[in-house]
Amino acid sequence: MSKNLVSFLIAVVFLTGCQGNVKPTQKSQPAPKIQSQQTAPKQVSASKPLAPATTPTQQPKVVKTPTAFERITLNLIAMGEEALAEERLLTPVDDNANLYFQAALGRDPGNFRASQGISAIVDIYTQWAWKAAQSKDYAKSALYLEYARSVNPEDPSITEMSSRIKSQRGNTNRNSNTQGVKKALKEGQYLLPSNLFSLSEKEILANIQPIIDDVAKTQQSINIYWPNDKEARLLYQIINSRVTEFRVRAMTYNRADNMVELQQD
Repeated sequence: MSKNLVSFLIAVVFLTGCQGNVKPTQKSQPAPKIQSQQTAPKQVSASKPLAPATTPTQQPKVVKTPTAFERITLNLIAMGEEALAEERLLTPVDDNANLYFQAALGRDPGNFRASQGISAIVDIYTQWAWKAAQSKDYAKSALYLEYARSVNPEDPSITEMSSRIKSQRGNTNRNSNTQGVKKALKEGQYLLPSNLFSLSEKEILANIQPIIDDVAKTQQSINIYWPNDKEARLLYQIINSRVTEFRVRAMTYNRADNMVELQQD
């Protein structure tokens, strides 16, 4: 090999080794500027007003439209109430409260308003009957009760009022008889109520006290006219126990006079 060729090869090997140790330089790129992105402050949205607590909404009531049949019944009741307010109870025959209420009940048995109307008519007649009885007009009283029965014979208030009037009439008759007897009583005779021992103790003593006072004053013996022997003896015991100065002498007679008589000497 020629000397020149050897030198060339050595030079090539040297250059090759140097190229392996040197890194290729790249054009330096400017460092990217890191732009600090300032996060915009979060805007606090205006707080929404709290919704009121929801309550279950009530469903609107469905108004039921009355049928043609029901409208007729309601009209009858309204006409009955109008007649009742005007005290057209049983008359006129074709325009009275009882007629309308009974017709309504015929169409709708058990209707509350119609039943109340019938009860109101009965109440009016029974009250009229009582007022007549207090005036001692028992014929009119009986007539009013009969009208009430024609409206509703099963109403218990009619029976109650009938008994009340009967008792009132009996008391009136007894009072009349008592007044007649009192007019005929002589001095020293005391008429007592027939139901004396069904009264309270206070009432019994109030009835007997005039007899006790008279016996204590006159010291006379007494005759007891009473229909019940046991009650007659009890009457004597009461009188005798209240007269403390002496023992009262008495005779009892089984008679329905209900009377105590001081024996005349």
